[in-house]
Amino acid sequence: MRSSYKKYFVVPAYLFMTFIVSACTVMQPHPDNKPVRLFFYNEINIANSNVADCKYLGMIVSSQGHWYDYLFISNTNLTYGAINDMKNKASKIGADAVYINNNIDFVTSVTWVGQAYNCDINKNQH
Repeated sequence: MRSSYKKYFVVPAYLFMTFIVSACTVMQPHPDNKPVRLFFYNEINIANSNVADCKYLGMIVSSQGHWYDYLFISNTNLTYGAINDMKNKASKIGADAVYINNNIDFVTSVTWVGQAYNCDINKNQH
């Protein structure tokens, strides 16, 4: 009886708790990232900016949160996770500016859609 209790209740409970604890981590910025500036849709008008001087690199979708872990992560940390995911993806493709034109509201996660550009922002800030 004791062996079956351990087999059917204790082991699955340990596995479930390990799954829950591991799911509560938030996306961190990659240590090799170069600086990436995020511009929100209400912050600039991309049509009137110096986008002509920038090279469009593509669309980026970032997200943080899942149906199984959103109860254990604060809204602030979900947002920071999505920001870090956006910066990681932008840096990976060589972007230094991302125009975030949309956020997608879900109950269980934070998701953003943005357009990535290389504008040599960091070179021009001196």
